[in-house]
Amino acid sequence: MSKSLTDTLKNIDIPSVRVATETLKAATSVKLPELKMQSSNIGAQQLGFPKPLSHLPGEQHSERTKARTEGKRREATEIVSPGDLGSIVRTAREARKLSQQEFADLAGVGRRFISELENGKATLEFQRVLKVAHAAGISIFAQPR
Repeated sequence: MSKSLTDTLKNIDIPSVRVATETLKAATSVKLPELKMQSSNIGAQQLGFPKPLSHLPGEQHSERTKARTEGKRREATEIVSPGDLGSIVRTAREARKLSQQEFADLAGVGRRFISELENGKATLEFQRVLKVAHAAGISIFAQPR
């Protein structure tokens, strides 16, 4: 470009270009305040994990693994179908005298999901996991805590 054309372009005063340029300059000149991070000791509830279920009456609240090794170990159930897991979930929910909605709220899922799980409705993914485990000679067990 010729020098006169360049000078002419520099001297053009278009309001929208001027405002945009000034806004950009102002935005980039602002210093953000320093962000102070709290300790990384964050609980599960703060991360959005489901609230843990309460203990059953008579169940020890601490050192549950110790209680199991002292003769209180429950019989494990082999999971070979979605209904097997659903049955265990239903038994645990009913033992705590919770409705499906209350249990779903505690678990962080919808009531319909709990209903379908308890009734043994399989998702394709879970069914595939069971098939792969069976083919590999792996047994999947679930044991109420």
